[in-house]
Amino acid sequence: MWRGYRVGRSLWVFLLRNALLYFLFVHAYLYLREDLSLGFLSVGFAVAAALALALERLRLRLWVALSGFLALALVFRLLLFLIFRLQTRLAPGPETDFLFFLFDRSFIPALIPWGVVWLFNFLALRHPRFVRVEAGALSLLVLAVFWAQGHYRITLYAHPTPLAYGLFGFLLLQILVLVLTRPREGERVCWRRELAAMGSFAWLAVPVLLLLLLFVLGRFNEGAVRLGGGLMKPTLFRFDFSEYVRLQSEIEMSDDLVLLFRKQGPAEKILLRRFILSGYEPRRGFFHIQDRQLEALPVTVPDAPESFPDPGYAARVPVAQEYFFLNFDPTSLIGMNYPLRVVPLTNWESSSFQRIYRVESRVSAAEPGELSRSGGRPLPPAALRHYTDFGADPRIRALAQEIIAELPADDTYHRVAAIRDYLKHGYYYSLKPGIAADGDQLSHFLYESQKGYCSYFAFAMALLCRSLGIPARVAVGFYVNPDTEVLNFYEVRAFQAHAWVEVYFGEHGWIDFDPSSEQIAPGEEFTLQFGFDFERFAGLLEEILRNQDRLRESSAAPTQLQERSRVWGGEILRVLLWLARLSYLILPAAYLLLIGLLRGWPHLLVWLSPDPRRTERLRFVIFRRRLRGLGLDRRRQESWLEYGERLERDQGLAARGWVESFLRAVFAPAFDAEARDLARESWRGFVRSYRRRYSIPRRLLAFLNPRALARRSR
Repeated sequence: MWRGYRVGRSLWVFLLRNALLYFLFVHAYLYLREDLSLGFLSVGFAVAAALALALERLRLRLWVALSGFLALALVFRLLLFLIFRLQTRLAPGPETDFLFFLFDRSFIPALIPWGVVWLFNFLALRHPRFVRVEAGALSLLVLAVFWAQGHYRITLYAHPTPLAYGLFGFLLLQILVLVLTRPREGERVCWRRELAAMGSFAWLAVPVLLLLLLFVLGRFNEGAVRLGGGLMKPTLFRFDFSEYVRLQSEIEMSDDLVLLFRKQGPAEKILLRRFILSGYEPRRGFFHIQDRQLEALPVTVPDAPESFPDPGYAARVPVAQEYFFLNFDPTSLIGMNYPLRVVPLTNWESSSFQRIYRVESRVSAAEPGELSRSGGRPLPPAALRHYTDFGADPRIRALAQEIIAELPADDTYHRVAAIRDYLKHGYYYSLKPGIAADGDQLSHFLYESQKGYCSYFAFAMALLCRSLGIPARVAVGFYVNPDTEVLNFYEVRAFQAHAWVEVYFGEHGWIDFDPSSEQIAPGEEFTLQFGFDFERFAGLLEEILRNQDRLRESSAAPTQLQERSRVWGGEILRVLLWLARLSYLILPAAYLLLIGLLRGWPHLLVWLSPDPRRTERLRFVIFRRRLRGLGLDRRRQESWLEYGERLERDQGLAARGWVESFLRAVFAPAFDAEARDLARESWRGFVRSYRRRYSIPRRLLAFLNPRALARRSR
């Protein structure tokens, strides 16, 4: 006779089980959200669960109850058919003529999931052991529902973080249901004891689910990079550019709309810069670096209008830009080269945009002849070394010298232009550059495949220039085709993510060069211009024009304390980001260190303690923690001797003799040498039985279990 929790008699368990079913039910609905109504499906879900409860209470056989469920569903459909027919006669018209058709479009597909809900509830109510089968079935359904997820193209969520949290909660609820519905022989189940037993090992779910989260985010990150032209990455809920760029063997293109952009002022080419990647390591590639010795440029949008020093570069014209973010990290600062002022703008209520701000830049208008004669303003020695570091690759230098062999040494512009043209006209644009056999993707691009996407061209040009002593760096952001302008507005989509090169020309400063080829690699067919959604663009443009009078500058100027806090906050954030990158090493190491110190402290005190009674008390602490780590707690109203007898009887541990020795050490008037030797020998006997009874992995789990440290033993 099963005593304890029967699944159908516990309202809480019934609700938890149906919460798990509803979780899967909703996610299955998300695949068909355009054709079905969640409200209608949810009402049917509740009715199916209630029918399972009612039919089980009638003690009907399974096939009879199933027939009753199907009969009730058909009767309900027939009843609604008659109601709709009556309504059609009373109020004829197109709206009423299609009512039954609209109902059937949701009712017929919903019968299958409703039937699953009914069947699972009926079997779980009738047979408590079915809960274990249900757990396995739900796991398979989870795999089926989320099989297509975990890549960049997540369709159920805007970002994988809610997906991972949802799976986290699903797993914890499933553990809770399994524990609460576990029947016991001969005793009633205590909620508190069952929850404590679950907590004994539920902590294992946390690192497992963290690994799951990292796995999902990792796959999502890789997919985001590929679909963002090798440059994008996911942030918490939106996208941004990566602060370092690796050369991928294959990428795709996504036409997701990320922002709208408005420009006022001349510009022959529009390159919206997000990051400057000036650091270089052969294995790592180009990466963003913040160094006060180098030119510091803002990368985040300030909370109030902020101006930046004007370096006074020659032949530059003012260009004003406004950015309207849709699906991009709202803290990201994008601007044309060179930004002088950033003004955050107040957004209107119910806006379609996450963030709006204005950037005032001075954009180069220098002609090639001016750049050829450019001089003055050399870089400081430290900056020059930084911007000319090319990894000391002799093949890069040899190729660069071959390209500019016939050009004069003092004509920097034409040397740079020759490198750009060599890549632009001698190589192919490809989304599938291929995998280098030796792992050196750039060498594979330059000397073998001669095809790649924008990052390959930017890497190659920057390094070729650097090998000649010409300061160069990689910039990442968006390329915008000037011909797509509508009322000074431009759409910016994910496939426009781009990398190019900036070269230093003395008094003219950093000048943009785009070496990416426009020749598609043989055998590849694709277009960089995806479908233009004019209807959505027109709607967003109308919204901006209707509300542009509401755009105001944020006037809150930061105080000195706020400014210092922001500087220190930036430093702290950089440290936290560094720690976050190594979290998969730091967090386990810190946990192991903490657990090791807390669990090892009594052992050290045993070794150091001169008091034999205190030594036995410390050993008792070790004894209790080891058993609590295994989930073997002393029951309420159970004495220590009874506890020891139960451990010896049920677990095969030599615990009774040790417990007697401990009680003698604590309560006996005298604790002589013979008693101490007996206590020591009984302790050794317990330790030997503990090691024989439990394997090394089980003992390791008990050691790592933080629950053993939750309460101090009395």
